[in-house]
Amino acid sequence: AVVSTQSTGKMNKETEVLKSQITSLESQIAAEEEKSRELEHKSKMFSYGHYEGDGQEKMLELLNEKVEEVYRSCIGDNEANISTLQMLTNIENRLEELFEHIEMMPQEKVELAEKAKEKERRLKLREEKREQQRLHQEERVRKALERAKADPKVQTGKRLVFRSKPPEVQKKKTDVVDKRNEEDEELAYYFS
Repeated sequence: AVVSTQSTGKMNKETEVLKSQITSLESQIAAEEEKSRELEHKSKMFSYGHYEGDGQEKMLELLNEKVEEVYRSCIGDNEANISTLQMLTNIENRLEELFEHIEMMPQEKVELAEKAKEKERRLKLREEKREQQRLHQEERVRKALERAKADPKVQTGKRLVFRSKPPEVQKKKTDVVDKRNEEDEELAYYFS
């Protein structure tokens, strides 16, 4: 009786594990179907002529090169010449393994490693920015030297000058006022 209860308990645990695996697989299938629909939509956009064919090929080649670069740094050389999609799948699987490994590590070590990586990333960005500034400054100096070495531009003829408008002739208001005063005086003289 003890053996049968242990075996039924063991079978129940196995059943629960299998059920959880089934639900996780179903969720993965749903996610893959969603990805499939998105890719189908994107492929329809490309097929309707929104993008140029040559540009698409160049973009795909660039993406393939980037994926190969990431694959080499994460997994190793692509000795089997697998497709880009397969490389992405392998990279994704490797990431999942690493995330699981990180979850098993002590939290303090993970936080220290994250801080160190963030500091390294900031230093790298700072160095890149300095390098860009240095290159920009060198380009400015080079252009200034070219301007200094270039023959001066000799202007021939008269220099063009902006001519201002002549002032408008304003009618004198005083004449009008004077005439009114004279008329008022005459009217006052004769009618008063």
